[in-house]
Amino acid sequence: MIKIAGTTTMGQTEVMSPCSMKGEGRKNYLNKFQGLFLSFIVVVLGVALLFPKNLFVVASLTPTEANVIALVSGSEAYSYDLKLESIGLSHYAFRSAGSAGANEAADWIVNQFKSFGLEAWLEPFEFTNWTPLDKPSLIVDDDGNPSTYPDQVVISSFQCEHCSWPTSESGAFADLVILPLPAAANRDEIGLNPINMTKWNAVNTTGKVVLIGREVRWSYSWEQTYKTKLSEQPPAAVVYTWWYDWMSFTPPFHSSGGGYPFSSLGTYYWDLGIPVGFANYEDGVWIRNRESAVNVSAYVSIKSVIDVGTHYNVVGKINGYKNPEKVVIISGHYDTVMCGGFCDNGAGAAGVIEAAKVFSDAIKRQNYKFSYTLLFIAFADEELGLVGSTNYVEQHKSEMENIVAVINLDCIGSDELCVTETEPHNGLDLDEFILDAAQDLGIAATLIAPGGSDQESFRNPIIPDATPVNSSAWLFSRPLFYSDKWRMGTPGWIHTSYDNSTSTETLKWVEAEDLEGHIKVAALTIMRVSPSSLLTDLNRDGIVDIMDVSMVARAFGTKPGDKNWNAIADLDKNGVINIMDVAIVAKDYGKTLISIKD
Repeated sequence: MIKIAGTTTMGQTEVMSPCSMKGEGRKNYLNKFQGLFLSFIVVVLGVALLFPKNLFVVASLTPTEANVIALVSGSEAYSYDLKLESIGLSHYAFRSAGSAGANEAADWIVNQFKSFGLEAWLEPFEFTNWTPLDKPSLIVDDDGNPSTYPDQVVISSFQCEHCSWPTSESGAFADLVILPLPAAANRDEIGLNPINMTKWNAVNTTGKVVLIGREVRWSYSWEQTYKTKLSEQPPAAVVYTWWYDWMSFTPPFHSSGGGYPFSSLGTYYWDLGIPVGFANYEDGVWIRNRESAVNVSAYVSIKSVIDVGTHYNVVGKINGYKNPEKVVIISGHYDTVMCGGFCDNGAGAAGVIEAAKVFSDAIKRQNYKFSYTLLFIAFADEELGLVGSTNYVEQHKSEMENIVAVINLDCIGSDELCVTETEPHNGLDLDEFILDAAQDLGIAATLIAPGGSDQESFRNPIIPDATPVNSSAWLFSRPLFYSDKWRMGTPGWIHTSYDNSTSTETLKWVEAEDLEGHIKVAALTIMRVSPSSLLTDLNRDGIVDIMDVSMVARAFGTKPGDKNWNAIADLDKNGVINIMDVAIVAKDYGKTLISIKD
């Protein structure tokens, strides 16, 4: 239980704001404490001027925070991630949105929430389903006769793109042709040289299997030329490979909805009914050399069904004890592209599950009671364009104004923690809370521009009349993509076959220790965003004293955006720190928060 010294209320305290008083009572209250207010301000301003500014900044965890954060286990979260990975690896579509693997993962997550004692449920919505029926295959054939086998070579690295258009039941067998890309010594030279139209015009792609470098989509002009070629001469199938030797370090990369594709030029593969897959650099070089020598054919099989089906967001709930109508969301999607998805986003989903367990355990141990309701959400269909979170916003549009914050975990557990910027929302500047939590835990964190994942469905909703939640942040980690090799010297491997636990262990990419640290940052932020009962203990040292009053005094008279603005000192949440905030903290002066364990 939580007990406030000097009160008789078990588990909570009643803090009456002068703003809630009316008439003569409010006037008497202000008269009675006017002298005390002035004395506090004079004394505190003097203290604030005499002592360094950082004296009034929280520099470490309180005992209560330390007790709760100590419950976070990186090895336990890692085990959740391994389970999600194993579910995905047992299905042809892995955990692609709406697939059997995704539905199995959703059922497992909701049962985990229930096992912790949370109220938990699945929230269904209807959307496009893409269901592979068999393992995709690519076979290179020397003699053009599919009935003779000694001349056939199976390309083992081949995998279909995420949401690829299907081949016919019998597959696509056709002459293989190559569309060459211009010379480029490195990534910076992509697009500098135009497509050699003499060579491309000499190749008729109609009804053929086309081999082309995936880099064609890195240049708008190249991709535009490519789309025009496909539109004029639709092939039977497209096989990507890496064209340049400086990309040989990277396995096939499967972008979100790459089989459509999501492109500024439209979903031309689906529009034209073209199946598409990917073979690695080594196999691509072998095919190019073989075609030059023999004029080979190819057999492509991508058997799948496209229809409309039910997809599921997974929700777990811990009710707030003081302001249950207010909500803090911690989220992470559980769907994948065509890979194991250990980092993207088994790690984030595991973080959500671990946070749910930690906070449930904290309540059972009477370590902490959350003022606001906590929602733990595993979103579906992030890889299809934030579809799951967008549907959640649509289904809960009337509740959006009550959401205090959204903390979204997507691809955590790598080396460098990153946090997206947020704007102040109802007196809360979430990115500052996250960065402070990281600093207090000794974890370096980098602030970056907003965008990229499910928090954007809340921060910048596309649903008409949905109230934006400005305090919506994404926690992720780097290295993330293969391109991080050029940015920071080390590649990440999401959306590739290396996004699995074996590779992450070998490459020291996503590790339990980093996973634990990043979950702790999220958990500590949630504790501070949804505080326990002693709201006026601003520096969270367990007692309301001169330091807390000093924090109000130092920010006195400021509004959001002002130099000395401090959101946590705005106790009445009216957007200005004034005499009312001093009154609130003065009323609790001397009180302490005592944690009583079983």
